[in-house]
Amino acid sequence: MDPIVSIPLLEETRLETQTVLYPALRYLVRLLPWDHRRVISYLQEEAKGNPFLVNSSLASGSGSREALLGDVLPDWYSPPAQGLSLQEHLYGQISALSLPSIQREALVYLTQWLSNSGYLEETPEIWAASSPWSSRELEAVVPLLQSLDPLGVGARSLKECLLLQLQDQPQGLPVLLVREYLEELADCAGNSLEAKLSREALLQKLRLGSQIPPNANLETLQAAIHQIQQLEPRPARNFGGSSVPIVTPDLKAEPQATGGWQVTLAYEVNQRLCLNQEALSLLTKSDNQRQDVRRLETLLQKARSLLTAVNQWQENILKVGQFLVDRQHDFLSSRDRLDLVPTQQQLVAQAVGLSDATVSRIVQRRYLLLCNQPSRTIPLRSLCVPVGVGGRTPQQVQQLLVQLIQEEPPTAPYSDEQLAQLLRHFGLPIARRTVAKYRKIAGLEPFWSRRQR
Repeated sequence: MDPIVSIPLLEETRLETQTVLYPALRYLVRLLPWDHRRVISYLQEEAKGNPFLVNSSLASGSGSREALLGDVLPDWYSPPAQGLSLQEHLYGQISALSLPSIQREALVYLTQWLSNSGYLEETPEIWAASSPWSSRELEAVVPLLQSLDPLGVGARSLKECLLLQLQDQPQGLPVLLVREYLEELADCAGNSLEAKLSREALLQKLRLGSQIPPNANLETLQAAIHQIQQLEPRPARNFGGSSVPIVTPDLKAEPQATGGWQVTLAYEVNQRLCLNQEALSLLTKSDNQRQDVRRLETLLQKARSLLTAVNQWQENILKVGQFLVDRQHDFLSSRDRLDLVPTQQQLVAQAVGLSDATVSRIVQRRYLLLCNQPSRTIPLRSLCVPVGVGGRTPQQVQQLLVQLIQEEPPTAPYSDEQLAQLLRHFGLPIARRTVAKYRKIAGLEPFWSRRQR
């Protein structure tokens, strides 16, 4: 009989990788895509259920607690529904226009620059700064905007607004008064003695300048003034609030005397909340049951993790913002899109030591305030420009093409093949069909149509 042999059991070791997100990291992933307003709102909600989180102003004993909407309004209150906004009214008209898609999109974009009164604000250069269109292209669609209802929309001044409403009588006396005597009309309105004297003085001035027929009298002038008074100085008066969302910057960049830009946070979110030291001292002296103590310790750990995540959230935003501003320094100073440097998100991630996904969350729906003259707000994402042909951005290629066409001989415009050859001299090996694509995107006609002009 064979002896029994004892065989030792072999232990097998397996290595398994498991992703573990620590509490602070879980909070950070949640906060990254949010702007400061949403983060503040979230912190306020968390503080309501966590005794270890307290408003910093209350903890220091300075300031008073901000009144929330629920503190001053009853539970049954609901804001009245707004009527159709000016933008919505214009969108319906724009969709019915027979326009190339590039012009229609530019027209829709331009409506975002309308004030609550219906006037176009800022300059074409500022309109174009954070858009795929040039200032010339946006300026070209302004007459289309001004042709829409209500009359006077898209004007840049009160005078232009009134003149748009008087287009059907270009040679009439009201047009003359608005164009040349608008400031004096304010003194001519009313039935007071001063108003009557002002009307007589204005009539005399018009007669001396031979600007009205000799038989025109005070009644003619007063009728023209009355017609002007019936015009609408604020075309958007009868429309609801704009449906265009209001953006607020998370970052601001200020030019420095040395020539660079200093990026800071527009709002110090981490200064809103802090640990409640009074609650901490009570916890150490607590005589509560062990189960209650564990629950309080869990809330304390949650508060610390949340505050750590907020600090990391601000630090990451600052790093990405400063890198992009430094890299796009020339563009921010000149506002010329040809100065944009190709900057992919992967490059940003490598430079600041973050993952691609983190950078993507940071630049998405986040805005940067440029504190130069005049100040303006741009999307942070607009500084992350993809690499195009020859290391240029698509906008740079398109603008270079536009410049070549603008400088071409009027009697012998360049064909697409000739434009492709010229672009090769700039180090851009672009095929003729690619030139045709960029030309169509820019809304430029083919060479035979340009020759006809």
